[in-house]
Amino acid sequence: MRKGKGYGLLVRGWLWAGLFLGLAACSVPFNYEINILDYAELSGTFTVGQGGISPNPKTVGPVEIRYTPDSRVNLTGAALDYKVCFTSETPGASFQGNLSYTAYLGGDAGTLFQDANKLAEGSQDISALSTGAVCVEGRAQATAAQVQALQSGTFYVGARISGNAASNQEATVRYQTERFLLRLSGTARP
Repeated sequence: MRKGKGYGLLVRGWLWAGLFLGLAACSVPFNYEINILDYAELSGTFTVGQGGISPNPKTVGPVEIRYTPDSRVNLTGAALDYKVCFTSETPGASFQGNLSYTAYLGGDAGTLFQDANKLAEGSQDISALSTGAVCVEGRAQATAAQVQALQSGTFYVGARISGNAASNQEATVRYQTERFLLRLSGTARP
């Protein structure tokens, strides 16, 4: 049987396919955690009075995070695990209503607080704030655009606190971010 040009192309095609599969087989699952609290202080205070929260919303950030990307790593997903707790610093104040906490992640500081960059959102009734801490926590998956921002090596995080919370007197409320953990996943080549 004569082995002509078509046979050579077929052999080369299989060689490329084998090489591609070999490289793919070399990729290993990649998981990494970034504790944003190692890079930024996401805590502070705001005021709650009879007229509500001041300012409303209370904006935290944007905070720039930079690192040197590794070309061997291909990120395919990311999830945020967060917990923020509120405490009253004004004895005798009583509270009603809700506080909402919205976390943002994006590739540009100027547009960080747009809806497209929302990463997670949670709300909590704060009527128990006069007797102790009230916490909002949760977990959320990043969008493809947010994963791309993470892959780039420079991204921004921030948060907004809002809601219809009110107090019988002007009270200072502290927000303390206890957990702001990004769990990255993807593949890595040796």
